[in-house]
Amino acid sequence: MSWKNLVCVAAIYVSIALSAAGCSPATPDGQTAIPAAGNDPAVALVQRFKMGAGLESLANQAAGATTTFAMLAQQHGAAEAKRLVGSEISKLLPAYQVRWDRNLATIYAKHFTADELRSLATQGTRSPHNGKFRSTQATVAAEMREVSSPLLQELVMEALRNVLQR
Repeated sequence: MSWKNLVCVAAIYVSIALSAAGCSPATPDGQTAIPAAGNDPAVALVQRFKMGAGLESLANQAAGATTTFAMLAQQHGAAEAKRLVGSEISKLLPAYQVRWDRNLATIYAKHFTADELRSLATQGTRSPHNGKFRSTQATVAAEMREVSSPLLQELVMEALRNVLQR
């Protein structure tokens, strides 16, 4: 099977892994932190609480569920395949993280006013909007899966392709 076919099969597994992982963003923990710079309160919220931080873990999990990863594990051993793929995902992550976080911020901006987002970003769990924040998590997670599955697939496929081309 060619690497192109293997990477296409990987896309299917990525979609399954994203759904299975729940892709649930983190919640504000109320700890003191410096709010993110910029004028977009949704971006500030996502950045302050590192809500998109699960991308690398999701990508590694999704990659590990692919037939491409299984092939790499046969060739190099499971530990080395995990190291190779994880290293490649880490290299690619910064470019994808920006887009991932932007998607998450856009989704939050659909559900909250700018004032609510500013309150959540600065006050965390002490915000009067924390109840609304918590009650929207399932909706946000579902929308994030829908909007960001292609991005996760792209990251995993690029990482696997790069490892295969070495």
